[in-house]
Amino acid sequence: MRISAEFRVRGAMAFCALLGALISLLGCSGLKLPTITVPTVAVSGTVLEAGVLEDKPIANAWVVINGSAPAYTDSSGRFTVNIPVTETDGQTIQVAVSVAKHGYMARLIEDRFIRTDAPTEIGEIYLVPAPNSSSLRGRVIDKTTGRGIPNAEVIFFGDLTLRVRTAADGSFLLSGIIPSSGDFPAQVRHPDFLTIFDLQTGRNYQNVTVRSGDESVNIVTLELYPLGTPALIAGQVVNAETLEPIAGATVTLGGKQATTDAEGKFSIPSAPTGQQTLRVEHPSFLTFNESLLVNGDPLTVFLFPPGSLPSLPFTISGKVTLQGETNHSGVRVEARRKADGTIVDVAITNIEGDYALWIPPGTYLVRASKEGFVSDEREVVVRKGVAVTNVNFTLARMEGAP
Repeated sequence: MRISAEFRVRGAMAFCALLGALISLLGCSGLKLPTITVPTVAVSGTVLEAGVLEDKPIANAWVVINGSAPAYTDSSGRFTVNIPVTETDGQTIQVAVSVAKHGYMARLIEDRFIRTDAPTEIGEIYLVPAPNSSSLRGRVIDKTTGRGIPNAEVIFFGDLTLRVRTAADGSFLLSGIIPSSGDFPAQVRHPDFLTIFDLQTGRNYQNVTVRSGDESVNIVTLELYPLGTPALIAGQVVNAETLEPIAGATVTLGGKQATTDAEGKFSIPSAPTGQQTLRVEHPSFLTFNESLLVNGDPLTVFLFPPGSLPSLPFTISGKVTLQGETNHSGVRVEARRKADGTIVDVAITNIEGDYALWIPPGTYLVRASKEGFVSDEREVVVRKGVAVTNVNFTLARMEGAP
């Protein structure tokens, strides 16, 4: 129950009399509101070093689960995190576990499940050693308020892509940065904020300078704009059948318009963001008119020629089997356009290993990958109006992987 902290002066004495038997009001001036407590559940596990014959615990590793306060492993590699939950009636929910330690590659694990009504053990988490690497400590904040943003995904692009999520105060730790020094692009994603760092240019990354050393040497603050902040929104309009760019298409977003150039590209300065209606028109194609979330990501709009079949719920589907496992969730399946390598759609498998992608007609390389397993890739041709099913993969565990 939410209790307002605002009371009108009129009627205040009557309110005091009503509660006088319960609370010492001191003339109403001493009234204190009850503290609202968010329920939590304890989640425990062990952080170990990967690639060794015997389990080697990692002490003082940073652990955050679903935007919790950070916890650190003990000398046995053990941790317990109290994570906030919205329901305590015995649901099973999926959690995102972020783990980092200087000298090891940071990990974001999104295939663990917990109960909301009882303590849960999520087992072992293995970190790969990263000698001669650097670490970065930082904080993600709301640019308009300065408050930390919990559970935001930080993506760091070095020789390897590293991902973690922020803690309750917006803080994060990234370890295993290779090379150990230089300028690196970083992105941040959160459902309530834009991915854009520069509202005028639409730039969706922040350059971060890293020096050789641990997180005491490298510290950064990343500022996000709330969803709804006007920003430059860019994108491209293409022919859904040929994937050729469409010039001269009219793009309307929240009452603002732009026309695509010879490459099918457009940009709309100070465009509205959040849930918006996007309309794209061209005399030679069917009109696109959909409500979608505009968060700063580049928009790619496919227009169909007259007479095309309506969109299918998916155009590629299948199953991924992880060798020796009963839980096949957390596999990333991506479809890349064969012609130029552009990623068109991405899916994550469920516990049964099922996935589905929606992509326009064309020739694609579909790749299934998960840490600790050998990736697999195959060519798939999608034709207009036909869904390609049973595109299945079996991923073998890497030698020496836990």
